[in-house]
Amino acid sequence: MEVDGEGRQCTLLIASVSIVLALLAAPATMRPAEGLEDGRIGVLYVGCIARSQPFWSMRRDPMFSINFVQATMRDWGARASTYQAEEGGVVRRLVRLYMPRTYASLVEGYDVVVVSNANQFAVGAKNTEMLARAVREGGLGLFMSGGWESFGGTAGHPPWGCTSIGELLPTIDVVDIWVDNPRNLLFWDPVDVENELIASLPWDLKSGCMTDFHHNVVQVKPGGELLARVTSTAFDSHPAMVTWRLENGVRVLAMTGEIHRFSTEGVWWGYDFGVGWGYGYDFGCNTMIYVDGRPVPQDIELVHSVRSKLLNMATRKNLLLGLLDFCDLFGANTDGMMGKVDEVDAIIAASTPKYLELRFSEVLEDYEEIEEMFVRLEVDAVKLKNRTLLWVYLVEWLAITATVLLSGVFIWAVMVRRRLYREVGSTKLADASSSPRRRET
Repeated sequence: MEVDGEGRQCTLLIASVSIVLALLAAPATMRPAEGLEDGRIGVLYVGCIARSQPFWSMRRDPMFSINFVQATMRDWGARASTYQAEEGGVVRRLVRLYMPRTYASLVEGYDVVVVSNANQFAVGAKNTEMLARAVREGGLGLFMSGGWESFGGTAGHPPWGCTSIGELLPTIDVVDIWVDNPRNLLFWDPVDVENELIASLPWDLKSGCMTDFHHNVVQVKPGGELLARVTSTAFDSHPAMVTWRLENGVRVLAMTGEIHRFSTEGVWWGYDFGVGWGYGYDFGCNTMIYVDGRPVPQDIELVHSVRSKLLNMATRKNLLLGLLDFCDLFGANTDGMMGKVDEVDAIIAASTPKYLELRFSEVLEDYEEIEEMFVRLEVDAVKLKNRTLLWVYLVEWLAITATVLLSGVFIWAVMVRRRLYREVGSTKLADASSSPRRRET
């Protein structure tokens, strides 16, 4: 069947219109933002830095670029100084210093906004609107967690539900209610076990961070997906984790408790709950991957092993470099060792893109090779340190011995042999005592 020129033009026009309509309909399942240029996830943490675990540890993870903005008034010193001067105060100055100055810098530099224990008054209306706009229009994911200053607020802190950030959350605030009584036996109860974030972690209900989940009380908005809840002997259930997608495909996640309660050690402000969860770091990483809209890795033991090796290697590398610097200060030749460290860095650099692409099996193989190289490096570094200290001890021994010998010879010559003195018939004192004037007196 032949098609004339007008028919072909009409067909092309219809196809073009179809493609445009398909693209317009796609945002419900697509993320406008695709991460930083180097593939990392840019995270802007707005809230309490002291309660920011595991994000503070995630700074060493090559998958994330994290910046912090202190925005809590919960601590009495910061709160008092801020409330005394409404337009000033310590916290407001910190927000002005560290918050992105423009909308463009916010969208270009970050992929996820975390609001955790952040005071709405400290953040300010202008910054709140900028953050909300970055989520609505710029494609940034949003994660809210926290205690007294999040959601409905308590202890005199203002709620977030009436702000532009609150409009984006899948929760409705129940104002000024905070559940904080471990005697009521609170339990973390995953609900949607098919959700990729919930399925990516082994939820140990016996862990201290699970059995004492202090939290805000909220309601789930229509369309919100309840991922986990808190049950107790004192009440039926409260939402613990709720999520949904906005019209532009951006994922928003709300967790009604404080993120730092999921610490690996199971220790919260000096109180040991007895049993640490062990996957707190993975919880933070997987949560940011989930909110960014990337696929969450499901093989938790493989991922946990890779992340543990990665952080352990970063710590060991810092210790090794410190030891080499120490040897270098005493004149040791560390060029050979630094060349081997550069070889390790080259393997780490080649493995980083695999890690960002979530190819954890390949990364694990790379880090097993790196670990073997590091064992040899550490043995060689200890030998170099011992040789360096041997010469240091030898020089010190020679210096001390020479000083003692010289001091002994000098004292023997002066005090015993008295070779530096000459004999005299009489002294001035004897002459003075025998003078005529003295006798007359």
